[in-house]
Amino acid sequence: MMPAPRLGSRHDPRRGQRGVAAVEAVLVVPLVLVPVLLSVVVFGRLEHTRLVLDAAAAAGARQAAVVGADTAAVRTRIDEELRDGGLDPTSVRVTIEPAIADWGDPIRVRVEVGEQASIPFIGSWAVPLSAEFVTRSEVTH
Repeated sequence: MMPAPRLGSRHDPRRGQRGVAAVEAVLVVPLVLVPVLLSVVVFGRLEHTRLVLDAAAAAGARQAAVVGADTAAVRTRIDEELRDGGLDPTSVRVTIEPAIADWGDPIRVRVEVGEQASIPFIGSWAVPLSAEFVTRSEVTH
């Protein structure tokens, strides 16, 4: 009976597979791990945008409740909140209903934006994001 060849010697039958792990790593990292890492970044950005929209809707509703109407001050407050969160106010649609509210009437502020999610090797799609906040008017007209 012949002794088994020493590990890594010229006669070791596994010698031809020494670079397989490196080749597998070169294929797996760009095709699997990079899209996973980028998807975490993309979904984090979408969640950040949603939180900014929530804050803008809440700030706008609070301002609208104090003045009792859809005024330039309300729109300015919403724009400031969007800018502070890193969003362009011109790309956001703002709806305030009703235009004038009496004491105790509900005031609804809705902000909407269309975002684009794009992940390499997976795809790209439009993601509509919106936030809505309802409060009651604190002004008697």
